[in-house]
Amino acid sequence: MDFEIHYTEEQDAFRANLRSWLQDNAPKNLDIPLDNMPLGRKTQDILKDFRCKLGAMGWLAPSWPKEWGGAELSPSLEEVFREEFRALNLPSIGNDQRWLQAMMIWGTPEQKQRYVPPALRGETITWQLFVEAETGNDLAATKTQAIRDGNYWHIRGKKDFISGRFDPDYLWTLAMTDVTRPPELNLGVFMIDAHLPGITIKTQHLLLGKERHVYLDVQVPTDCLLGDPFQGWEITQTTLGTERGDRMYRSSEEATIQSVLQYLRDRV
Repeated sequence: MDFEIHYTEEQDAFRANLRSWLQDNAPKNLDIPLDNMPLGRKTQDILKDFRCKLGAMGWLAPSWPKEWGGAELSPSLEEVFREEFRALNLPSIGNDQRWLQAMMIWGTPEQKQRYVPPALRGETITWQLFVEAETGNDLAATKTQAIRDGNYWHIRGKKDFISGRFDPDYLWTLAMTDVTRPPELNLGVFMIDAHLPGITIKTQHLLLGKERHVYLDVQVPTDCLLGDPFQGWEITQTTLGTERGDRMYRSSEEATIQSVLQYLRDRV
């Protein structure tokens, strides 16, 4: 029985062109801190430049429609792309896009145009702010509050256990929008500009690695709310579905397996 993987002529041609492009454009000799620490400004700038080059080719979301910034690759060519990209052995290039699927489902047309194309061009970084130290993974117990004040929401709270190595442009944030409603029916999701006043980001250095903590005491326009003020639970489930199993833009688990195997080879 033949267990070898056989590629088509189209895949082989695409791989050859892709390898040539990556050889010319992929960054080399990067200064990468140990233990998953935040990247220095110079390294962030180098990787962001590479991310934008990938975005210009539509390769940050290879199978997505071109109208949104993808390359409309077939599944067979997308797999070739992922194989070659994993072989670069680069650190994260900062394109955490788990929120995109939820944005495409729950966002208004204006919100989709505002946030999705810049992300797929590689221009913006978004952090996911769901978890809090006091509540852990129980998102229904979220303590961060969002209080409506005319044309704004005042969001106050603290988010924890964030592993972003890049500085963020936006914060995909879960908050309680009505303290009188029952859990799961009192949550909203906001896309917050990370550069607004009232946002403080601190890095906690651990024995191995680090965590980021975000302190919020910020006023945001009402159009930063996704869906209605009480749809946050459904929106988080869409986001977590992408994170925990659905295929949108996520690296294959094979990359993790290969990195562990390489580590063991190096140790031996």
